[in-house]
Amino acid sequence: MNKREFLEGFFTASTVTFGGHFMWQRISQQSLLLANSPIVDPRNTTLTAGENIASFQFTPIELKSVQPAEGIPIPAPVITPEKDPNIPFEVADLEEVQVESYLRKIRNFDAIFASDIYLDPRYEPLLLRTTQHLSRVERHIGHGHFNLMSFDEMLQHGRDFSQIGKFEADELNFIEEVFFANPHRYGFFGKKISAEITDFIPRHDVAKIANTGHYLLRGESETLYKQIKKDVGNEVILTSGVRSIVKQMHLFLAKAIEANGNLSRASRSLAPPGHSYHGVGDFDIGKIGYGAKNFTADFSKTAEYQKIARLGYVDIRYPTDNLFGVRFEPWHIKIT
Repeated sequence: MNKREFLEGFFTASTVTFGGHFMWQRISQQSLLLANSPIVDPRNTTLTAGENIASFQFTPIELKSVQPAEGIPIPAPVITPEKDPNIPFEVADLEEVQVESYLRKIRNFDAIFASDIYLDPRYEPLLLRTTQHLSRVERHIGHGHFNLMSFDEMLQHGRDFSQIGKFEADELNFIEEVFFANPHRYGFFGKKISAEITDFIPRHDVAKIANTGHYLLRGESETLYKQIKKDVGNEVILTSGVRSIVKQMHLFLAKAIEANGNLSRASRSLAPPGHSYHGVGDFDIGKIGYGAKNFTADFSKTAEYQKIARLGYVDIRYPTDNLFGVRFEPWHIKIT
């Protein structure tokens, strides 16, 4: 089985952009959840991802929109491990042309590649409806509490509050498909952090961080954050802390809409639900007043980051040219 055949039937990759027009091929067999064409037909002037995503409840600083790089990168070969997805991805296992392709993707994380994997367009309405439903949950309980909400709590709130509404069977099936799908197939190689969709973060294990709207796990995470603040100064601020599976699901689905259904592109900037280290202690930091630039490589040029880099006791989860299939994230603090 070659790498292309490995993807057939569940994922395909064939979308290339030329001069603002999409050219695509459709495979004849039906696929589950993912396919090879964009989620929003760009020829449809009545509907755009930007117009839809504008109504969703997430903080812009967490889900910053970045315009694709000028031009389209050279079509890259598909990179997918032909082995047990639980075995760590190793760049050393790839041929040279595949290594070059892998690095080109994470260095140009928001560009569109010929081998990127898209959500099946049949699921476009369901993606939009499910994301909007999650937005209603966040709107009802508040941004801070939503960071901690479990899957079971989400279901209960949907049943109890008419402002939210009960989650439909197709929405729940879709959420489960996204959670349990193997993200190696669309280019994310981080390990699964939460095995079950019902995994949750006990409230007594977290501490609310003043003036941030976020929480950190008590112990190592909270201690490290306080030490960084002490050593670097009060200009450093927590920009994202603990995230539940529900929170990460909402962010990832919204990112997929922003990426026009391109799950490969979405996962280069945001871990799929169940794969985020924010669920086990990692956190994001930034500079007060720096806004959305805290979530760009520009943060690494700030005096605050330079101080952090010199401390000697702080690691970042996603350094340059990492093995996770993720962009460089200088703001993402790693907890061992």
